[in-house]
Amino acid sequence: MRKLWSSWWFVALGVALLVARKPWALHTPQLHAEDGSVFLQQDDQLGTAALLVPYQGYLHTLPRLVAWLASHTADPAWWPAIYNGASFLITAALLARFASPRLDVPGKPWLVLAFALVAHTGEVFFNATNLQWLTAFFLLLQVLMAPPATWAQRAVDLMILVLIGLTGPFAIVFLPLFAWRAWRDRTPDGLAMLVVVAACAGVQTWFLAHAGLQLEAQSPPFVAGMFFAILGSRLWLWPVLGAKLTGGLPVVALGILGVAALAALTWWALRPHPRRLLRAQIVVATVLITMACVFRLRPDTWETPNLVNGDRYFYIPRVLVAWLLIWEFDAAPRAVAFAARALCIVGVLANLSGYRLPAPPDYRWAEHCDPIRRGVPANINTLPEGWYIEYPGRPQKP
Repeated sequence: MRKLWSSWWFVALGVALLVARKPWALHTPQLHAEDGSVFLQQDDQLGTAALLVPYQGYLHTLPRLVAWLASHTADPAWWPAIYNGASFLITAALLARFASPRLDVPGKPWLVLAFALVAHTGEVFFNATNLQWLTAFFLLLQVLMAPPATWAQRAVDLMILVLIGLTGPFAIVFLPLFAWRAWRDRTPDGLAMLVVVAACAGVQTWFLAHAGLQLEAQSPPFVAGMFFAILGSRLWLWPVLGAKLTGGLPVVALGILGVAALAALTWWALRPHPRRLLRAQIVVATVLITMACVFRLRPDTWETPNLVNGDRYFYIPRVLVAWLLIWEFDAAPRAVAFAARALCIVGVLANLSGYRLPAPPDYRWAEHCDPIRRGVPANINTLPEGWYIEYPGRPQKP
């Protein structure tokens, strides 16, 4: 019971740290990117049919449910608050999931704090558009959790898998982990999880196959130097050294130092040890999500290894690398444990100056959303800066 309460205190602290990092998203909420131009507009135009409309080739069930909830419960002036508030509550629920006694992993408090303290631009937090980059962790936690003991737990587990599996492409990415879990346990619950995730992956794969996406970034030849520089800087050097020092290193150094450190951490994590199986699952998850994201983003084609472009694509593997480091806090020999703790402390301090994200311009949504209320065409500014909703007006009912 004492350990459970300790986890809850760290959940509360993790939530508080996230709010402190991006408070304006809650006290001055505004729509972000596709929140308005896709989810709001398509809910307005199509109603519940928008749930079956893919965007970027796959379904986004949770953001579309948030859009539907906002449009059916409140005046448009309150919609940004509902979008951001719902994203906040879902994020808090993710951190609360760590307090479950069924999740028996070491260092749970530190794993929770990694969500807030790892280096990132903050774009994944408190907006419906990027919510999928956080909810993907529900899938990973389900792989690590003990089997359900009651029908209520079983129902919640399967409901989570369905909602998250149909929000983003992550059921496809993490399907091998569920297949391995089902093979390892050979229980009805393991098989049920695999069937649900496989069904969601099948749905998302079907939409991707029929989307006809033209990914121009896939055509240029592979550039190994920039590829390793991006991986090394985004997954290791920036989190440990901070943005300023990392940004001053040459491309070759970014690749050699960063990738060498990642390789060493992976090799050490897979050593013979009672936690080897646990670490191996996170190593595999890191490789799977990184491969999927770099294939989609093709960062090797960038002109410079900057730390801003597409940061959301690197958030999940960055947190997972932090978890591998956290699980060395009690390692033997003690020098390894000391080094792991020191690296985490240095990383937090190195990125402390950029911890609190500056507030963006306030476009005063409540003063400009009346066209949506009346259903007439208008252009309405939203975040990020320079983005706007090209609202076409609401279809007239026959």
